[in-house]
Amino acid sequence: MGSWNLCEVRLRQTRHADSAANSHSVAVGPVPAGKIWVILGVEYLPSVAETQTISFHKFDASNVFGLLNPLSMALSPDPPAPATCIEQGMELMMWPGEYISVVRGGHTEGSTMLLAINFVEIDLPLYTYNEPQVVKRQNRAISTLRQMISTRGAGGSRGGVVEGGGGESGGHHNLPK
Repeated sequence: MGSWNLCEVRLRQTRHADSAANSHSVAVGPVPAGKIWVILGVEYLPSVAETQTISFHKFDASNVFGLLNPLSMALSPDPPAPATCIEQGMELMMWPGEYISVVRGGHTEGSTMLLAINFVEIDLPLYTYNEPQVVKRQNRAISTLRQMISTRGAGGSRGGVVEGGGGESGGHHNLPK
């Protein structure tokens, strides 16, 4: 769960789509512009008990990506025996314009298909924002580090510390460069 904040779980949603009778595929989507769907759960269920070869895909206007190699599965609505393309702890990210679909190799006459997803919708950031104070602090640290490296790289001939008494400063003075 490295790419989204846990507080966004409150935005968790479920979407589903039902196919027409005798269809061989069903899809959910598209992901809206400027959003990312982090899919936490996927469910595919036929309306009648059947054993079919099914496969899950993620696609957009020009590409199709397989999410699960085609497998023959015995699925049933009663008791529910759904199929999924992800397992516990897995996440699937979908980008703007993408759909998720399931395709079955055949069908029982008159059967329909249900595809449901459970997901968190997050914003696709336009940029990352860094606090100006943090940027200044980082730039100062980098500048100081570069000065230290360049001073050491010159063999110490460009400056150093002179010890000795003198004034109210405690005895340590930086020599001019």
